[in-house]
Amino acid sequence: MRNIPETQPAGTAATAPRPAAETAYLDALPFAPRLLVWAARAWWSDRGNDQGSRRLISQAFTLARCPGADAAFDELMLMALHGACRHLDFASHPRQVAVDELALLRVIAAFQEEAVAGGEAALDTWLPPATARLACDAALTLARQMGRAGLYVHQHTRQ
Repeated sequence: MRNIPETQPAGTAATAPRPAAETAYLDALPFAPRLLVWAARAWWSDRGNDQGSRRLISQAFTLARCPGADAAFDELMLMALHGACRHLDFASHPRQVAVDELALLRVIAAFQEEAVAGGEAALDTWLPPATARLACDAALTLARQMGRAGLYVHQHTRQ
């Protein structure tokens, strides 16, 4: 993938959210990682509103032949929202995948590969240790449900 520099108005470089150092583009991702990034962006935009994003995300997982995965996804996102040690960045770069979106992909990829330590390490970038351990259950459930549906987040999307 080629790097396209992001332009910012003068004086905002320090405060503006940044794309991941290993720039990934949403339109270049395979279906499963793209579904996760889209779901995270939709969920984060209204903080998982029951009548808004949750319903839409549930329908998307069902259409992707992974019904019920939305419950584990919702639990994981709720833990990220309420337990995060810092501001999380979802959806600030329409074409690029943000650092926290890549972390989400690393979490799911690691758990799909049975690399629990890698999944925990990725969760540690968002959450304090005790909350990260609790979030592992939701992440593992989501990873397994997606895997059973043939929706894999492969290592090349984890960089």
